[in-house]
Amino acid sequence: MEDVIILRKLSVHDTEVLSTLANNRNIWNNMRDIFPHPYTIDDAKNFIAMVSKEDLQLTFGIDFNNQLVGVISFIKQPDVYRKSIEIGFWIGEEYWKKGITSTSIKKMIDYAENSLDVNRIFANVFEHNIASMKVLKNNGFIEEGISIDAVYKNNQFHNLHRFYLLVKNG
Repeated sequence: MEDVIILRKLSVHDTEVLSTLANNRNIWNNMRDIFPHPYTIDDAKNFIAMVSKEDLQLTFGIDFNNQLVGVISFIKQPDVYRKSIEIGFWIGEEYWKKGITSTSIKKMIDYAENSLDVNRIFANVFEHNIASMKVLKNNGFIEEGISIDAVYKNNQFHNLHRFYLLVKNG
């Protein structure tokens, strides 16, 4: 039987699984500080409530064989950047290196091309997150530059790698 990957809206029923998956320092190390560690049940509840209301964010749970394994989002940009959208994603560590992230990104690109009025998807990746850089490149993203010492995480500065993909609207 073939593995099935579905992107869907998060619900309150995902709270416990989301909290368990996200409560991982290896995931937190690759995320902005708004992503807490430790990641509690209350954090999961608040996140699900926020993304269900938020107008500027399109957030989906990643289901792998009917099991929530992570989250992928588009974040709309304001003002003169309104035709660009940021992509962000994470999956539980036990699901790394299974092609789940790559397939999820492909689905988001298709969604942007067919349903959103954007011309550009971009991603910002911390320098130590080699796997995310690789999965973006494998999905056609181009590295457009490196911002030196742009990130302050774990009491030290890190470079930020910037990627983009021009969207073919359809």
